[in-house]
Amino acid sequence: MNKVISVNDYLNNFPHNSFRNNQDQVIKQICDAFNSGYKYVILEAPTGFGKSAIAITIARTLGSSYICTATKDLQTQYIHDYNFLKVAKGKSNFQCRVKEDFIDVGKYLCSSCISYTEHECKHTSCDYGPCLSDESMEGAGCKYRTFINDYKIENKGKENERVFIDREKIENYKKEYSNWIHIKNFDNPREWNACYYFDQLFQSLKASHSIFNYSIFLSLLSNKNVMQQRELLVLDEAHLLETEIVKFRGLSISKKRWKRYMHDFKMVDYGYDIDGWLDFLIELEKTMLILIGYESLVHSLVKERVKTKRVVRATELFEDDASLEINAKDDYGKNKAIDKELLIDIVQDIEKLTRTITNILANPKNWIVSEVHKENYDVIRVELKPLDASKYSKTIVEKCPKSLIMSATILNHHTFQKNLGLDSENDKAKFIQIQSDFPVENRPIFPLSVEYLNYSNLQQMDVKSKISKAIDNIMYIHSNDKGIIHTSSYEQLNFIKENLSKKNSRRLILTDPEVERDEVIKEHGESKNPTVLISPSLHTGLDLKDNLSRFQIITKVPYPNIADKWTSEKRKINHEWYYWQTALRLVQAYGRSIRSKDDWAKTYVLDSAFNYFVKMNNNILPKWFLSAIRK
Repeated sequence: MNKVISVNDYLNNFPHNSFRNNQDQVIKQICDAFNSGYKYVILEAPTGFGKSAIAITIARTLGSSYICTATKDLQTQYIHDYNFLKVAKGKSNFQCRVKEDFIDVGKYLCSSCISYTEHECKHTSCDYGPCLSDESMEGAGCKYRTFINDYKIENKGKENERVFIDREKIENYKKEYSNWIHIKNFDNPREWNACYYFDQLFQSLKASHSIFNYSIFLSLLSNKNVMQQRELLVLDEAHLLETEIVKFRGLSISKKRWKRYMHDFKMVDYGYDIDGWLDFLIELEKTMLILIGYESLVHSLVKERVKTKRVVRATELFEDDASLEINAKDDYGKNKAIDKELLIDIVQDIEKLTRTITNILANPKNWIVSEVHKENYDVIRVELKPLDASKYSKTIVEKCPKSLIMSATILNHHTFQKNLGLDSENDKAKFIQIQSDFPVENRPIFPLSVEYLNYSNLQQMDVKSKISKAIDNIMYIHSNDKGIIHTSSYEQLNFIKENLSKKNSRRLILTDPEVERDEVIKEHGESKNPTVLISPSLHTGLDLKDNLSRFQIITKVPYPNIADKWTSEKRKINHEWYYWQTALRLVQAYGRSIRSKDDWAKTYVLDSAFNYFVKMNNNILPKWFLSAIRK
C-alpha cells in the first residue's frame, strides 16, 4: 500500500532557507501525485528554476535515493551544493594507488606504452590497475582494495549519516599492508589508504543518498548484489537518457582498436546487413575467448546459445558480483603471453561484444547497423545501435518504487514518455510543466536569417563565408564579452576558426573529441580574457552564468543528421521524434547562458530556416522561448 506523506513533511526537508517562485507549489504537486498512487513524476522546469533543490527535497523526505545526471561536472555541482550526497564515478577518474607508489618514488615504467611518467602514460588510472591483470593482486591481493561489506553506516537516513570502514577492519588492513611484498620495494614506509575508486564507489552504494552519472549507473544497474532497493530514483537531464542508453547498449568495432589484439584482424564488408554483422560478432567472440585462453568454454557458449537463444554474458565468466571486478585471471583461462594492460581492454571489449550479441538475438528487429566507415574501400569501423531504447529504459525507471524525472526540455511529454516506455495504461505518470519567470528583455533571441542552411549548401564556399563573416561581426560587437558559438559540426568549427579575423580567432576556445570537456570549460572560466567557446557538443549540461557568457550564436537549426542511418530510421518510424529532438537541442542551446532572473545574454540565430521551424513547431516549443524571439 502507498504510504501517504504530508505536504509539510516534504516542505520541511527543503534544503534552502527560502523558496524561489513556484518551488513550494511544485513540491506540493509532487506530494499529491505520489500520494495519489503515481509512480512516475515528470517535471519540466526551465534553467535556473532549481530542479536539483526539488530533487533533494523529495529524496530527503522519502529517506533514500539514487540520483542520476548526465555529466561528471553536474555530479560535482550537486555535491558542492548538497555535501551529504555520496558521489560515484568510474575507474578512469582515479589514479591507481599501486602505480602511484612507483610514480611517487620515481620508479614508474609502463609495460604497455614504455612511459616513465604519469603525464605521458595513459595506463595509470584504476582502469588499468594490477588488480585487474595480475594474479597476485586479484581480490584481496591488492592491500589497498576494499570490499563493500567492509563499510558500515551510522545515523542512516539522517543529516549526519556517516559511511565508514570500522576501526577493526582498518587495523587488519594496516597489518596485512605492513607485510605486503609490494611495499618492500620502497625505502620509506608508506601508510595504508583505501583504493580511491573502490572507496568512493562502496561509500556511494552503502549511503542513503548518492549521485551517479548515467554511464556508471547503467553499468552497475544489473548488479543486484550491490544496487540495493531505495525509495526514489531521480533522473536529471532526462532528455539525454535515450542517448545514454543507446551509447551504453550500442557497439563500435574499429579495425585500429582490434588490431591491437590480433595483428591479422580483418573486417568483412557486410554493408548494412545486421544478420551478416551478427555472424561476424559471434565469430569474433569465439576468436577472442580462445585468444585469452578460454577455448574450453567456446563449445559450451555455442551450445547454450542454441539451447536458450541466449548468450552467457562475459560478466558471468569474468566478474565477481560481490566485488564488481572483472576477472581475467582464472587458472585455466589466462593467456600469459598477453600484456597485462592489454588483457584488461580485451576482457572489457569481450563484455561489450557479448552483451550486444545477447541483445541482438533477443530482438533482431530492434537493431540497426548505423554506420559503416571505409578507407580505400576497406571497412575500418562499424557501429551497431538499438532503435528503440524504451525496451531498456523501462528497467531503469522501475529500479525504485518512485521516480522523479526532470529536464528543462521535455517539450512533447507524450513523445518523451513513449521513449521511456511509459506509454501504457499501467504506467501512471504525472506531468508537471513550469514556465520561465526570467525577464524576457534579459534573454532576447535575434533571428538574423544570414542564409538558409542545410547539408548541401553548407558545402558551398560563399555560404560558409557568410556565416564566418556574421560571426566575426557579432564577436566585434561583443569584443569585451565572453560567449559561446554552437556549430553544427567540427568541420564547420574549423572553417569558422580559419576565416575569422586574427583578433577574434585568438579568442576562441575549441572543444575536441580527444580533450576532456571539463578542461575546456575550466580554461574558459579561469581566463581573464573575453574568450569564446566554440563547439558542436556543448548545447546541454553546461552552466555559463553571468559573465561566463553574455552572447551566444546558434549557427544552424540543430536538426539531427539524417545522413546517420540510425537517425534516418528513427525519423521514418516517428516524425514527431525527429522534430522533438530538434526543438530539444535548440531550447537546450538557448539555455546555456541565462541561468537566473538577474542574468542576461543575447542569442543570435544565423540560419534562415529558424523562423520556419518555429512556425511549424510552436505547439511543442515553450511559450517562454517563443516570447523571447525578436521580430
